[in-house]
Parts: sequence; C-alpha cells; structure tokens
Amino acid sequence: MSYAAQANSRYLDGRVHTASQPELQLILLDGALRFGRQAEQLWNDASQRAECDHLLTRTNDIVETLIQGLVITESEISRRLADEYAFAFRQIALAQLNHDSASLAAALHLLQYERETWQLACEQLKASAPAPTPIAPLAGLHYESAGLSLQG
Repeated sequence: MSYAAQANSRYLDGRVHTASQPELQLILLDGALRFGRQAEQLWNDASQRAECDHLLTRTNDIVETLIQGLVITESEISRRLADEYAFAFRQIALAQLNHDSASLAAALHLLQYERETWQLACEQLKASAPAPTPIAPLAGLHYESAGLSLQG
C-alpha cells in the first residue's frame, strides 16, 4: 500500500470513529454512490464486466449495511427509509443479474436523494450544536516545570 493510500485510510478511519450517526450514513451513501457510478462508467465495456459486477457487489454490500444499521420502529420515517434502501438493494441486484442499466440508474437516483437528505441533516445538526467554549485558566495556577505561569 502506498503512502498516499495509507494516509487516506488513516484519515477515513479517523473520520468514521469521530462521526455522528447522520455523518456515518452520509459516509456510507458516498461509498455506495462512488462504486455505483464507477460501475456505470464501465457498463458498456464487455472487457470490464467482471470489474463492473465487483463494483455492484460492493455497492450492494454498503446498501445492506445501511439496512442493517436501521433501527426499525413503528414510525413512518423508519419504515419508509427501510423500504427505500430495500428498493435500492433490489434494483442493484436486478442490474447485476440482468445487466439492466435502468435498474442501476433508479437505484443511484434514490441513493443520491438519500445522500442529499443526510447532508442536510448533518448541516442542520452542526448549525444547532452549541459553539465550543474555551476553557478559562484557573487563577493562580503555575506551570513552573515548563517555565509558564498563568498569573500576570
């Protein structure tokens, strides 16, 4: 693995470990869309059929993770989201089995819509989060060992 790939992997690991739940949804949707679009680019190249199938499998693996990560409750929103992800999963599977570009396009369209929705949710959460407050120094605290003092 190259240095750039290692750095990218470390960055992504850090991003995933510090992400909120909506941000994790967004990261997964970004991955599914990236692999799905790569498959779309290879779609008509017969010599790339195996790579295209591999990319579609990766896309559906991510959609399956999205489905498994849902907490299905009695709420309409929860059921609707589960239904939408299941629809995308089926469409990607149909695209792969039947080499049907319309099914892939339908799945990617839905995933893009979901990505935009989660992006808005992330932006709203950041806007409503309280700004971090700086920690005020404690009066009379000395850092003699470092040669620093917080007293004037």
